[in-house]
Amino acid sequence: MSALAMMQRSERVTHPVDYQRMSLKKHAALASQSHPEHTDAAAVAFVSRMLDMEVERRTIYGDEHLQGYPAQGLGDAPGGTDIAREPLADLYDRGIADHQAHKAAQRFIEGAGLTFRQRVAVLIVTAKADRRCNGPRAMTYAQIVDNPRPWVQYLGWPPGAGAMLFKDTKALDNAASEARKKLMRYAIGPEDTICCENQDVELHFQ
Repeated sequence: MSALAMMQRSERVTHPVDYQRMSLKKHAALASQSHPEHTDAAAVAFVSRMLDMEVERRTIYGDEHLQGYPAQGLGDAPGGTDIAREPLADLYDRGIADHQAHKAAQRFIEGAGLTFRQRVAVLIVTAKADRRCNGPRAMTYAQIVDNPRPWVQYLGWPPGAGAMLFKDTKALDNAASEARKKLMRYAIGPEDTICCENQDVELHFQ
């Protein structure tokens, strides 16, 4: 290894990359094994970021919060001019950007070929990493196994879809782990995405 390469590698180790501040497009590229600066850390962080965004989309934003606003008229100054933009216009612009980013995360997760059981499990584990304890988040894993319906409904699916999903907490944990493995293989690149059902999904990261 050349001295320059060793220095660059040392710099990456000494100064960890803040992936959360990186654009999704660049982060997705670094997660792929085809990128010359790919690292396992980039792929792990990317998968975690996609899962966090999918939980946000399903529990906080939702399509109904980011759509349905008129495309014209927002931000016009009083009197019908466009001299100044009102804060509502900025919120609208940010809402559109958030919507596009969350839809890209949704497409990524759908493209990895997770089963319904795996998707529910990994989203539950991701959401419970949040320290908030309101609503379904306050449930223990044992309670979730006994009655997953509140969580399934919280994540946006009909509560009836959660019947008899997991035999025990170990089964839930195993399903979540398998989901992360599939997502990792999908993030790393096509050579490792044999498991995936939809490898041609267009993600359109910004």
